[in-house]
Amino acid sequence: MDRGARAAHVDFRRARGAAAVRRGSDREGPLTARAFLTEHDGITIHALDNDVDDSTRAPVVVVPGMGESAEEYTWLLDALDDRRVVAVDVRGRGRSDAPPSGYAWEDHIGDVASVIDAVALERPVLVGFSRGSSYALGYALSSPERVRALVIGDYFARHVGLPPEFAERQLAVVLRGVPMSERMPEHAVLGVARESREVPLWDRLGELRGPVLLVRGGRRSVLANDEVAAHWQAALPTVQMAMLPDAGHDLWSRDPDAYLAVLRAFLDSIDADGG
Repeated sequence: MDRGARAAHVDFRRARGAAAVRRGSDREGPLTARAFLTEHDGITIHALDNDVDDSTRAPVVVVPGMGESAEEYTWLLDALDDRRVVAVDVRGRGRSDAPPSGYAWEDHIGDVASVIDAVALERPVLVGFSRGSSYALGYALSSPERVRALVIGDYFARHVGLPPEFAERQLAVVLRGVPMSERMPEHAVLGVARESREVPLWDRLGELRGPVLLVRGGRRSVLANDEVAAHWQAALPTVQMAMLPDAGHDLWSRDPDAYLAVLRAFLDSIDADGG
């Protein structure tokens, strides 16, 4: 099978900056994330693993958003060094393959599943960001018994069908100082737009078997505004919500500690409940 080009790789240190955050353990020195590869339908998928194998806490799988790389979340793998954390490069992103086609919602869900299976994570907490939240939610709905809890990063309970002009606009976006044209190959952005379709998931939220946290920002660029938050509350009355007043749609780059505080509190509550 022609896998196409490997996804664009850039130095994301300039995108991430020096995120000095409080760590979860008293380990000395930074953790070194281990890269590994797995396959989904012949497509090579890359992920990073903090390899913490001596923890009884719930493991975490990070599903980045559109154009984001797992490498941008090495700070989170290090900060949550009291538990196992794996970050996924879905197809067309980071160091994963960027095939000429195959960018439907189900394809991305399969990428997440292949990573979880590759490292045999038992009932992880899925932490999604932006469009990655719909992939995390899709996996949780397809295998509810395999997911301990879910964190939605400023998004809807739907997989968003994208308009024809999305790709051109997206390629002009600059996220954390890195143009989208450097983050993803153009054909991958076009593929995500072309193969997208609207998948409403609000009515399926009751199928989830674990707690759900919606994290949203307070700035004008957010997607999960008050109306969307109210929709979450109506569709899933048990949903927990956390507001980061100084954050926009990019929940953490302005203040990683603020994001980390709400995530860590949620994870600690999952650990206390025994999952």
